[in-house]
Amino acid sequence: MQMRFSTCRLLACMAVVVLAGLPRVAAADELDSCVKLSDDLAVAECSRVIDSHQYTGRSLARLYTRRGGAYQAQGEVKRAVADYNESMRIDPTYPAAYSNRGNIWFRRGEFDRAIADYNQAIQLDPKYGIAYANRGSALGAKGDLDRAIADSDQAIQLDPKYGPAYVNRGSAWGNRGDLDRAIADFDQAIRLDPKGPKAYYNRGMAWEKKRILHAALADFKMHSQLAPSDPDGMTALKRVSKVLRVR
Repeated sequence: MQMRFSTCRLLACMAVVVLAGLPRVAAADELDSCVKLSDDLAVAECSRVIDSHQYTGRSLARLYTRRGGAYQAQGEVKRAVADYNESMRIDPTYPAAYSNRGNIWFRRGEFDRAIADYNQAIQLDPKYGIAYANRGSALGAKGDLDRAIADSDQAIQLDPKYGPAYVNRGSAWGNRGDLDRAIADFDQAIRLDPKGPKAYYNRGMAWEKKRILHAALADFKMHSQLAPSDPDGMTALKRVSKVLRVR
């Protein structure tokens, strides 16, 4: 059975991250509440704070970006884009809005458009590790694996504890056929975040390619526990279980 990491699979294999886009220290209780709430509650609270007209400039831009992230998590893509655009209008120098909007283009398969937004985020903040990791995802999806690895390296240099950068770099190594390096990166991603499903799925794919099927099965089982609604994981689990005749 021939298995490969293909460019079309990179959308599932690589990770992009939406940054909440808010200050680490809130200026007031209302702003702080918007920062800390979960996505399902942040829309209402951030809307209330925005409508209070108490905030301007960077603080207001951050509020729109945070609400955009909550909309994005809920699948309200048009509203998310509108909030990111408004954040950019209010403060064109706020990098998180560009990185988050780039993630929307990425998930639509509009990789050049995503890269343009990630480029802008990095230009505004050259130490913005998440934007490097996200741009690496888009470059990898386009098949530009050398640049994808370089961006992942930069993200890891800026934040060695940032798990998605290892997932992305591992995916790029896998697509280059360097499965041992891929597995090493997925191992590190799992050490940093044992509940991150993508690393288990990707490592399972690498084990399967190496024909170490019991290891692949264990990873696909873990992935299915962590992401039970992901059809790719279930397909992989059934495929390997059938070969091993495991129920």
